[in-house]
Amino acid sequence: MRYAILSDIHGKLRALEAALADARRLGVQAIISLGDVGSDACFDLLRSTGAVSVFGNWEVSRWGELSVANQQFVLGMTPMVAGDDFLAVHAAPWWPEGLNTVVDFMDYMLTSGIKWRKLFPYLDEDEDARWQAVAELENRDKQVLFHGHTHHQEVWRIGPTGRMIRLKNKNITLDARARYLVGVGSLSRPEGGAPPGYALFDDMTRTIELREVR
Repeated sequence: MRYAILSDIHGKLRALEAALADARRLGVQAIISLGDVGSDACFDLLRSTGAVSVFGNWEVSRWGELSVANQQFVLGMTPMVAGDDFLAVHAAPWWPEGLNTVVDFMDYMLTSGIKWRKLFPYLDEDEDARWQAVAELENRDKQVLFHGHTHHQEVWRIGPTGRMIRLKNKNITLDARARYLVGVGSLSRPEGGAPPGYALFDDMTRTIELREVR
């Protein structure tokens, strides 16, 4: 299976259209959206592709701004999806027990007083959170975590000795002995002046490519 994994669209329909066109040209068979979609037009397009979607912090706080049809779609979204050897989330693969929907997350926010960054941590900024993400991969016996939220395209590799290093290249062949944290980037406001981008994952060739969308 070849996957296009994208995130943080924030209503930028043209960027989403460009990413989907690029993915189709490359023979992608499945689309995974990691949240913060941001508009009815973008949700309509994603739904038309049959994309698998998880929710992000935008959906938790602002899903009521969507059309009734898209509100119902968001209410059915989960915080994480799992493949044979990967997890895909908006920010990080853990949250308080018993939270399963955007309503659960919002109710928890309102009653607990917890801050957004605790519920949706930034893996590019928090080494402890990265190690916790690695622990979740190990607990679930998965090799790769795909995440959005940071608006960065970056890959961290955790080798068999337990050393964590950030990879510089955008084309990665997975090592069966290692685990990986993959920031797929943003289609709306990528950090550092980078172009919009997404991740391409081929589970047969065991490769990941961080794509740019111009």
